[in-house]
Amino acid sequence: MEMNLCKHCPSKAFTQETGYGTLVCRSCGCENFTAVLNPNEMHGYCVPLHNPAQYTRLKRFKKYLHRAGRAQSQSSIPKDTWDFLLQGAPYRAPANIVRRLKKAPKHIRKKCYDSLPLLTHHLCPNVTVPTLGEKDKARALAAFKELDAAYSDGEPFVSYLYALEYILVHIGRGDMLPFINKISCKKRRLAYQHRLSRVFSSRPQTPV
Repeated sequence: MEMNLCKHCPSKAFTQETGYGTLVCRSCGCENFTAVLNPNEMHGYCVPLHNPAQYTRLKRFKKYLHRAGRAQSQSSIPKDTWDFLLQGAPYRAPANIVRRLKKAPKHIRKKCYDSLPLLTHHLCPNVTVPTLGEKDKARALAAFKELDAAYSDGEPFVSYLYALEYILVHIGRGDMLPFINKISCKKRRLAYQHRLSRVFSSRPQTPV
């Protein structure tokens, strides 16, 4: 910013930019807020709109858990995806939606499998999709915290999809499994089952 003379100081001293974008006279101390209030004025200070979000495993698991309970808006699924799926509606079951998505272009099906409960709710008129109550969510999050704490630094973490599936069975909500996306590799499923069974004292009978 160019040096400006103070308009209020008899000594005609120069003003200096502060760390928060205003101009202060070096002699009399008068402060000019014009640079801050003028949207066309450029200065070196900016206020961050929000603190940087820190990645945590718990935050990511919450996203999967909330989507399993349909805690998301319809607008969170791209319009192109809705349009593609509506062309094949209605559907008889979640599996029909998954098969339809697998035929879709990559940009349409990308990251939409996690929204299967919501898609089923709207596209399968004869299917009742179960929901998660607050107590179930709290129990699921408590179980995940236990799981997260059991993994040491540097140890590859379990698939979040399998963790969700396992924990839903663990808290007695296996009725939700037909409506969530799952990993299909039997080798990975068996390895994850053995690892999670060592974490929890009770061993739910998860499908392999």
